[in-house]
Amino acid sequence: RIVDPLLDDAAPDGVSVEMQGPPYTPLRPRRMSLMTHTLARAAKKGTAFPAFAKVPDFPICTFFFMDEAPNDVDLIETLKKLMSIDRLRCTVMGEKTFEWEVVADMEQKLASHVTRAQVSSEKELRAKMDALILTPLDASRPLWDVTVVTLAPNATWTDSPGGPGRKPPMVCVRLSHTIGDGISLVNVLNEACVSEDGSPVRTVNFTRRPNPKVWDWSTLYNPINILTQLANLLWYILKCIYAVLRALVTPFGPHDTKTAFCDTKSKVVYSGKRTMVTCPSFKLADIREIKTQMGCTVNDVVCACLAGALHKYQVHRGDPTADRRPLVRAAVPYAFPRKNPAELTNSWTFVSLPFYLGPMDIKDRLAKTKRRCDDMKRSPEAHVIAGINTVAGKLLGAKFQSQTIYDFMSRHSMVFTNVPGPTAPVVLFGQKVNDFLFGMGNLVNQVSVISYDGTMTLSLVVDPDAVPDAHLIGKFFQEELDNLCAKLI
Repeated sequence: RIVDPLLDDAAPDGVSVEMQGPPYTPLRPRRMSLMTHTLARAAKKGTAFPAFAKVPDFPICTFFFMDEAPNDVDLIETLKKLMSIDRLRCTVMGEKTFEWEVVADMEQKLASHVTRAQVSSEKELRAKMDALILTPLDASRPLWDVTVVTLAPNATWTDSPGGPGRKPPMVCVRLSHTIGDGISLVNVLNEACVSEDGSPVRTVNFTRRPNPKVWDWSTLYNPINILTQLANLLWYILKCIYAVLRALVTPFGPHDTKTAFCDTKSKVVYSGKRTMVTCPSFKLADIREIKTQMGCTVNDVVCACLAGALHKYQVHRGDPTADRRPLVRAAVPYAFPRKNPAELTNSWTFVSLPFYLGPMDIKDRLAKTKRRCDDMKRSPEAHVIAGINTVAGKLLGAKFQSQTIYDFMSRHSMVFTNVPGPTAPVVLFGQKVNDFLFGMGNLVNQVSVISYDGTMTLSLVVDPDAVPDAHLIGKFFQEELDNLCAKLI
């Protein structure tokens, strides 16, 4: 059951569910959009990619660090509260066509989704975090679980480069991407958490800046304005044609340049090795000050600093392409506006974002990044890609779709995500959250930025053999940010 991915997931057929616990509106599982259907197939079949790529269906992992481990009562009470979200109490059913099926007695099964573990050192914690990132979820039940990790009584602790930099207790919440996209999953966090004073969680507003009008009917009586409007309309049509060409060519075009950060071979295969590398947090206030000075967005600043950090990493590794302008791109999730922000949906698609590496002043790098990001936001490319995916998914089937996903992803050096979190401390499972990290595996390198309580944290999930000393990217990122602050503030 496939519907237009540009809209919220479609209204359901009549299935109602009663629930014990907090006040609750009867639920009906919604039909799956094309994107959700694709992700559901990945969860059930074990991969979104062709079999030769050997890529498992990685879960989305969020690691919450607290002063004390939550007790069973607080865990179950919070999970009961989350059962008001329909997809958290549903399993994915089907073999070729997939749909949600409600688990009627879910409240009695919540404890089976929770496990506890102990670690005796930072090395063991890193190994546990990597295992949680790499181990697929059980697709025979609702696609989420919770792991509580505590420190053993006789533990020894020594921080290592790229480690989490935080001690347990830690709670890892794992969710399948089938449940929702990044913006939707922030709503799960909002539902599970409260502020320290018990008030609702404060988060960043996701409202996107409005695009300029292609045609303004109010100017029809002015001949000069009519010519201007016609020129704008023609320019927009040309951009649509260019967007169609980019969408069609990217999966079959050139691979990114081979660099010290990513060796994009003609046939990329998952190596079976991934590790999470955490970089020291940096101040969100610095980025916002730069944003104000340059008239750009937080994302522009982060992308420019990351590009500068990757260039310095190339130089550190003796990469011969560091003196040139290598083709380095990120597959970036582009979220579409949604009618009901509270619903869990997969209303997004991937777009290709080039990063400006090579020798360059950081201000010039930021200016170039801003122009490209602005072009991407104003371009119809994301809508064109989503439309092509809809047609291809309906007409050409799952095998072609998975091959196209692989062809697109394998030509990029990384997947880059930036998810704004709560702007003030929150309480989860009855405990204050001191900090949290985000991690997810992928066919190529995964780079994630998440904000919380005035700080931002950069994390990478990479093959440790292919990208040694990846923690230096965080160090170089901070250097680029400091350099930018010194020039502007």
